[in-house]
Amino acid sequence: MISLLFIVLLLHQSLAKTEKDYAIKARLPSDEEELMEMLLDGYNPSARPVLNSSHTVTVQVRFSLLQIQDLNLRNQVLTTTGLLILDWVDERLRWDEDQIALKDIVIEARKLWRPEFASINGADGIYGDYGQFRALVKSNGSVHWEPGGVFKTVCEIDITYYPFDEQNCELKFGAWSYHTTKMNLTSTGDEVNKDSYEQNGEWEISSTKASRGEFYFACCENERFSNVNFELRLRRRYTFYVMNVILPSMMTSVLLLSIFFCTPAQKVQIGVVVLLSFRIFLLNVTDSIPKTSDHIPLLGIYLTLTMAITTLSMVLTVFILNLHHITDRPVPTWAKILVLKYLARLMCMCSYEIYAKLDQDPQIRDGHRISESASLGKAIGKQLNLLTKLNGSLSGSKNARMSRRFLLPGKKTQEDKKKEEEWTRDWRLLAEVVDRLFFWIFLSAIVITTLLLFHPLTKGYFSIYSR
Repeated sequence: MISLLFIVLLLHQSLAKTEKDYAIKARLPSDEEELMEMLLDGYNPSARPVLNSSHTVTVQVRFSLLQIQDLNLRNQVLTTTGLLILDWVDERLRWDEDQIALKDIVIEARKLWRPEFASINGADGIYGDYGQFRALVKSNGSVHWEPGGVFKTVCEIDITYYPFDEQNCELKFGAWSYHTTKMNLTSTGDEVNKDSYEQNGEWEISSTKASRGEFYFACCENERFSNVNFELRLRRRYTFYVMNVILPSMMTSVLLLSIFFCTPAQKVQIGVVVLLSFRIFLLNVTDSIPKTSDHIPLLGIYLTLTMAITTLSMVLTVFILNLHHITDRPVPTWAKILVLKYLARLMCMCSYEIYAKLDQDPQIRDGHRISESASLGKAIGKQLNLLTKLNGSLSGSKNARMSRRFLLPGKKTQEDKKKEEEWTRDWRLLAEVVDRLFFWIFLSAIVITTLLLFHPLTKGYFSIYSR
């Protein structure tokens, strides 16, 4: 009895398994499976998708930019992330929607014929593996394919107006083996698609352009190859450089002007402090300046000129200090007239002209000296009367000889001191006028160099305004 039940159970399991296998084998293929099997049966992906070999395959190309990853100024390489949008017609991939109720189907791109496109100006290779991207095939044979990835292309860099520079970079894709008569690449738009573009922190896109071109080798002018160019015009965001590089440099330059208003004892000290602080600032800024010898950046020229102005100011400060400490000789007449009269008037220091007129006008000079002689004679007369009273027993002639012997040496010493005081005063006044002249010269130099640095901004403004 038990053996009979065991045999019945085995028969039941065997019948269940047979029914399951039969159900699997009896399942009909889906519409997509049937369509895919029909389309790819005998399909050769290496052959061009035309039934008549004399026809040309026209491929429409668009480029969708997703992100600008980097623009390497030293290596001159632009790294972008994007999608190439390709559309063409494959005459072998058509079906009747009445027979198979499908309008389109997605097929692995490696199983289909794909347009040949190479990155003509690629920096990391001209071909990429895009077989993992699937293609959308419609019933009329049109194929839509969107391969994408990271593209590294060569971009010629011009940093003349750094950090206010603009760069023109191209992504050039073209056929490498197919002539234009076999496969023709065309551009369907005039601009790059930026619907999914993510903004870059350093560069902004001012404009884009898409165009078609042809190229050929010198040996075979009749064998032309089509290509599509996508141009990106990039403008650098300069706010960071203005706040962290240019403004500190300008403030250091303004601090330099304070040297010309300091006392002689403080000029050299403040000048050395300014020179050292600017040098330390340059060491910190050097890393942000592109290191290339093809073009000299405008910011580098500005910093070099500022450094030269600072060094020259130190040299002229030493010259001013030498003028301050001259006491052994008078100021030349030509220098006094030129500096204390005309130059002082130009520097709005008109009160200094009186010292030039004292030596230039004989009447003023003689009157000034007569008044000094009269006051000196009165003082001498008082001393003579005092000596006469004290030495009444001496004779007049002896008194006079002793008085002259006693007073003449004192008078000579007093005149020498007065001359030295006048000479010192004139030299110091001369130094102050020259110091004021240097102040305006250096202020003009700083303003001019700053305007030259910001010249590209004004150029861009007027170009936009003229439009």
